[in-house]
Amino acid sequence: MYYLFIIKDNYFKNNKEYLFDILYKLKTMHKENYSYGISLYYNICNLFDVKTLKHYIRTKTNLKYKNNKFYLDKYNYFEVRKSCCIINNDKYLKEILCIFYIYNKNIFICNFDTNEYFWLRDKFT
Repeated sequence: MYYLFIIKDNYFKNNKEYLFDILYKLKTMHKENYSYGISLYYNICNLFDVKTLKHYIRTKTNLKYKNNKFYLDKYNYFEVRKSCCIINNDKYLKEILCIFYIYNKNIFICNFDTNEYFWLRDKFT
């Protein structure tokens, strides 16, 4: 799975490894530390404007929408949340990332299972 985060400013522009490490720790944080984790998240990330993004996707694509997910086919989808967006696999990764590139170029993408991470803007420049 790929997780997309909008990162504030360019604070982590040259330190992708550190940013990935922080986001991984936030994802795997224990419940007793959630208060700290939420505070840290808001210091480094901006929220997605879910309503605007969903509207854009619905009007500019013919993707099926069900249970808060946009489906590219029967098994491949992406989900739009306020905190992050989730792409379930890489089959249509480039096509999906094009949508998000138009929305915001300051998105950092992580696959925590494979330790892969990159800036969205680096994929399209």
